Amino acid sequence: MPDGTITAANQKHDAMPVYVEAAVAARPYAEENRQRHIAPLDALVDAGLLRSTRTEIEQGQGIFVSNGGKVAVLAYDLTDKGKAAFKDEADKSGFGGMQPRFCYGKPQVDEVTNFTQPADMMGMTLSQVSYTYHLADLPDWTKKAKVQAAFPALATNTAGTRDAKAAVVLTNDGWKHEKAI
Repeated sequence: MPDGTITAANQKHDAMPVYVEAAVAARPYAEENRQRHIAPLDALVDAGLLRSTRTEIEQGQGIFVSNGGKVAVLAYDLTDKGKAAFKDEADKSGFGGMQPRFCYGKPQVDEVTNFTQPADMMGMTLSQVSYTYHLADLPDWTKKAKVQAAFPALATNTAGTRDAKAAVVLTNDGWKHEKAI
């Protein structure tokens, strides 16, 4: 999700809805920044994942906001379709913390192209696997040109077969991806 430019009082930074100041900015660079925030959100509106409404919020106080007060904003919130695709859960890599995101497609392994000889490490049997995969069951909104332009990583991830590597661990239930343990 792109960042908004305004946070309501008592709202977490990455919480929904996302707010963007409604008024056109007076300085060209500020308006360019505002438009950069709006464009991906509007792409998600066109895809049916978000809805946009004009409202006012009580702005929180902080370093860049001296006195709080009400401000006119565009509020971008999840539609029912968006709620079905939105995941607000911890990133299992350990680097991202909480990463709200839209989920699309299911990874499907096409071919294991290489693997290392299984070896014992820290009491587990591990192997590194190289493979090709694609995303199956892609929702229609992932194919929209405006969404792909706003989110280049989505366009890349859904373009076809991709190469990847993963560490796998031998368990009582067979080989499992290291993040699934």
